[in-house]
Amino acid sequence: MKPQKGDLRKDGMKYDGRQWRTVGIQNHMNNRGYIYHGDKYRSLDSFLQQGGKIENIVHGKSKVKDFNAIVKALYDAEASGDVYVITNPAWPEWVKVGKAIDASDRCNNYQTGSPLRDYTVVASVHSEDRHTKEAEMHTLFEEHASDRNSEWFKISQDKAKELLNGHSA
Repeated sequence: MKPQKGDLRKDGMKYDGRQWRTVGIQNHMNNRGYIYHGDKYRSLDSFLQQGGKIENIVHGKSKVKDFNAIVKALYDAEASGDVYVITNPAWPEWVKVGKAIDASDRCNNYQTGSPLRDYTVVASVHSEDRHTKEAEMHTLFEEHASDRNSEWFKISQDKAKELLNGHSA
């Protein structure tokens, strides 16, 4: 019996009237990190904007990197959070200015890299746009620090607290 246009096979192929074609299965993520929703593959942002829900994504044969991409996209999409100053006694003259959704949670992540578990959040401020606030703080700290290496600034802890708390608005 000849297949009819629109027929679906168990393997997910659909007959278009001339040949069998691969079509998406609703909420299925392909190996490139795109999610089939509605009538096409969409990015995670588009999937969520169209009413998709994270818990409905079918991962199937997705690779681990796809899950990392989802987590990173969700984390980056959240603008509000903390800008913090963190220290470690191994480098007493240096502070790190960073951003996170939650400063104390970020500090806990640093602890796994330190056998002494001695990182400390010395100051933090909440911001509705942590990305912009962190960039502002990096500029401000660079003006007052005697040296800089990426997000680390050679500046006293007291001065760091003063700068961060003085610009918390």
